[in-house]
Formats: sequence, structure tokens, C-alpha cells
Amino acid sequence: MASSGAGFVAAGAVLLGVPAGMYLAARTVWEGRPSPWAALLLIAVVVLHGVGFWWAAKNAGAGPALAVLVLNLSWMLLVYLRVDMRDDQAMHDRGVTEQAVVTGWIRTSDPFAGVDDEVTAIDVTFPTGAAARLQLGGAHAPRIGESVRTTRDPDARVPPRLGPRPDAPGTIPATITLVFMIASSLLVSTTMASATRDSLS
Repeated sequence: MASSGAGFVAAGAVLLGVPAGMYLAARTVWEGRPSPWAALLLIAVVVLHGVGFWWAAKNAGAGPALAVLVLNLSWMLLVYLRVDMRDDQAMHDRGVTEQAVVTGWIRTSDPFAGVDDEVTAIDVTFPTGAAARLQLGGAHAPRIGESVRTTRDPDARVPPRLGPRPDAPGTIPATITLVFMIASSLLVSTTMASATRDSLS
């Protein structure tokens, strides 16, 4: 009887722990600044998903394996979207818009990406005398000596960018991805909880 109770407790912990763990790991990566620890956590979670997919495909069938695959893809996409939102939100909240003068072009050639001697970034000088390199992201390259509108982060946590201060980022894509992540993690945790209960009962 005691082992049966322990099995149900452990199964409940697994059932709730997997979704909570996936969410907390994602949040830790997207809220922290780039660091070796964040990179290690990201790699560890992806490797864990890979091992889980291999185990599920071998022992639990196609359904659980597909759930692990969806969990892996949605987890990584959620981290990517939230990091992008974090930078846009920071620029929206505290970005300073000012004119800067273009002082140079950065040309890039990458035959594998179909880029042939294109201007992909520019060097600019701000009114304070500070210099920065701005990625164009496909935008048209302004002329050298031209004054351009830029937005910079006073705390220097986000790289400066061309254009005015951005609007607050939309949350719909990240919310949809979060739903997929939680749903797939619940499917995975259900299988794991059942196996845990059976092994302890």
C-alpha cells in the first residue's frame, strides 16, 4: 500500500514537473544575457529532448516520440521568440532615438548564402562622438556622410539599430508557441508518470 502511494506521488511529481521544468528552463535562457551557463543549459535541454525522442521511439511508440519532437521544436522556438521580444521591449521601454552620421560601409560576400559584395552593415558616429556598427538586416544602405535616424540603449545591453524606437512587441506568436510547448510536455509527462507509477507500485 505504501509503495502504491509512493508511486502515485512520484507520478504526480513527474506529471507536473516536466512542464514546469521545461518552462523554467526556457525562461532562464531567454531572460538571461548570453553566457556560457545559458548556452550549456540550452544544449543540455536539446540533448535531453534528443535522448527522450530516441527512448520514446524505441520503447513507447510513434505517438510519444512525436510529442517529444514537438516539445523540442516548440521549446527552441519559444526561446528564440522571447529573446527577440526581450530586445524589442527593452528598446521600446528605454531606447533613445537620435541622428547619427554614416562613416563607412561594411561589405560582405558569401557565395553559399547568395550574397555577392553587398553592404550588410554600416559604421556610424553619434553626436556624443561614440561609434557603432549597425546591421542593415536587408535595408537599403544610406550614403556615407548621410545623417540617419538610430535608436540606442542607454544601458548598452541591446545593440543600437537603425530607425525610430520600436513599438512594443506582439505576444501572439510566443503565446501560441507556449501553448504547444505546454501541451506536448504534458503528453510526454503523462507517459513518464505512468511508467514511474508502474515501476514503484
